[in-house]
Amino acid sequence: MKNFVSENRRYLAVAIGSMAVMASSAHADLPAAATTALTEIETGITDASDAAWPLIGAALAAGILIKLVKRFANKI
Repeated sequence: MKNFVSENRRYLAVAIGSMAVMASSAHADLPAAATTALTEIETGITDASDAAWPLIGAALAAGILIKLVKRFANKI
């Protein structure tokens, strides 16, 4: 595999560059409805993430509290 990459480095660079150009041109031609849908999905993901962080913080705090209680209960 290493020999293949080293021998065909120029062709791989051209292929990767052309894929990047195709991806950017495909992204530029999105219709308005698709852009609106993607924006709504992004908003939904952001809302879900914002709703999850308090739960993650509470779980983390509970785990730390449980470890501290166990540590000090063993010393009594």
